[in-house]
Amino acid sequence: MKGFSVVLSAETASFRDPGAQLYHGTLPLPPVSTIIGIAGAALGKPFQQVWELFQRYDVKVGVKDITRSRRGISPGKGLDLWKYRKIKTDEVGSDVLKREFLFRPVYRLYYSCENMEILEELRQAFLSPAWALTLGTSDDIARLEEVSPIETIEQVEGGAEELNYCLVPGDISDNYSFDWEKIIRNSPIHSSLELPLVKQLPIEFVFNSDGERKGCRYKPFTFLSGNQKLKNPCPAYSFCMEPVPLISVAKE
Repeated sequence: MKGFSVVLSAETASFRDPGAQLYHGTLPLPPVSTIIGIAGAALGKPFQQVWELFQRYDVKVGVKDITRSRRGISPGKGLDLWKYRKIKTDEVGSDVLKREFLFRPVYRLYYSCENMEILEELRQAFLSPAWALTLGTSDDIARLEEVSPIETIEQVEGGAEELNYCLVPGDISDNYSFDWEKIIRNSPIHSSLELPLVKQLPIEFVFNSDGERKGCRYKPFTFLSGNQKLKNPCPAYSFCMEPVPLISVAKE
């Protein structure tokens, strides 16, 4: 199988939990739908078309937060207040929506496919994107920092145990322990230990005639932070010697 990666950074990013209401907390990493939507923007295709393309050709995706290695610090967080109008039958009211955002994150997105023609088309699109790339809302304009060459990737034999700051399919919240040796060796005196975050996210949509989408099938995903080690190995692929879990949206 072949694959390549792209590096995107932004001043702000926000990935809304689909189950959120008045408080829109952000996910720590772009979910699968966002990773595919970014590819659609590069190709100049609406979300429905690129989603169906990824399903048809089984284009697999992955993501890692590389902010710490690029900037030397973790992404910051802030809270944005949005005032919006609530239109009722005879009156118009207003309310405030709270939206959490990430400050100056850097992500590496991974794309992999057996079809070399599709993969090359996608890589060329990232070299000259048709539309602006964003990491969340239309205000979260992304900077394209790197597009790697296409390389042969292989599945890590026996799986990977040391996975950090990445998105893993399934609920593996009971399959980890803190790597205390690493924490003591590398962490400052005061450091925060983050637990894995598990969310039910859509992996299939239904679309209406206007292209609006609604999730119709959900699966659990685990957002791994740092200083963790898996008790049992997780399936992963090797990109430049870096183990990365890949996710498929192909219909089962």
